[in-house]
Amino acid sequence: MADYQWREKMRKVESSTKEVSQVPERAKTLGFGCFTIGMFVVVFLFAFISFGLLSQRYWIAGGFSLIFTLGLAFITFQLLRADKLQ
Repeated sequence: MADYQWREKMRKVESSTKEVSQVPERAKTLGFGCFTIGMFVVVFLFAFISFGLLSQRYWIAGGFSLIFTLGLAFITFQLLRADKLQ
């Protein structure tokens, strides 16, 4: 009996993995837009922190923060380019 129930559960799992995603394209676009706006906010926040640290002559912390900011900006730029290619 338990073996039969396990087989039924496995069939349901297999059939659900074969189905196409039910997320509408508009929801995907809206989610990516919100994520992009959030990334821009984070990049500007870290840029502001970097500028503040460098203006107060905290060179090491400002440098690390600037490198982190440039990395996030590069990632955001690449995500935007990848989205436009599809």
